[in-house]
Amino acid sequence: MRTFLHNWLGIPTKPGKGPFLKAPVKIVADQRLKLSFCITHKNRFEYLQKTLFKNLEDNQESRTDIEFVLMDFHESEDVLRWVKEGFLKEIQQGYLKYFRAKMEGWSAPLAKNTAHYVANGDVLTNLDCDNFTGRDGGKFVLEQYCKEESNLMLWQFSRIRRDGSYGRMSFYQKTFQDLGGYDEELMEMGFQDNDLMLRALKMGVKRIECNDKLYSEAIKHEKYKPLQMSFRRMERWNKARSKANIKKQILRANNGSFGLRDGIMSMNEDGEMEPFEKS
Repeated sequence: MRTFLHNWLGIPTKPGKGPFLKAPVKIVADQRLKLSFCITHKNRFEYLQKTLFKNLEDNQESRTDIEFVLMDFHESEDVLRWVKEGFLKEIQQGYLKYFRAKMEGWSAPLAKNTAHYVANGDVLTNLDCDNFTGRDGGKFVLEQYCKEESNLMLWQFSRIRRDGSYGRMSFYQKTFQDLGGYDEELMEMGFQDNDLMLRALKMGVKRIECNDKLYSEAIKHEKYKPLQMSFRRMERWNKARSKANIKKQILRANNGSFGLRDGIMSMNEDGEMEPFEKS
């Protein structure tokens, strides 16, 4: 089935002749894939309070194979205190990992890239802070990767316009690195998910789309409103940049180095914050 994304650039649904036709992770019979749900947060605390507990609860049975990575850019320490008071057990288990950093203004590509950078999973799933995984949603994602031999991009979009599920995409960590993550040269919001998906498809990554509402629920709310221009204008600018880059075969963003690398703090098992160093 062809979609508006493929019609726009003439990209086929099946993988093309890109360099990543085979899964970059060699899976042996006794190997268990690990999954990271990558969550970014800034000024959406009321949504995070509704989704985080539910998501942790819904994936308890698979917690040894799953980590929830919360990358917090909130200007106050409200979320930090909330996590320390309510989720220290999950922090100690490694089931929840809490990170904190400062960001001037907002950039969805930079925020998402940072959450993916600190994650350790073989498979990385972008999970907006207003999204629910669904019951055993992590197990569902891992099952798709375990039964698919090609380099898979799993897109969990409900097909309900503007319901908040559009950006639920999963990649092998190696594939995300090869793509250079989300393009941080894009303006703060709009088309960043499309751009990543289109570059992946052009590279030859196989996309599987799941429209099951059990695994794509999100809290509906108003669209993000930029301070300097309309969202529609920002989205058009980002779309034009994406189209130009893909036409020139610039498929790897950020020269391969994505996300914040300095000033990231992580919560340890005692609930204290310490400088993060990627192993």
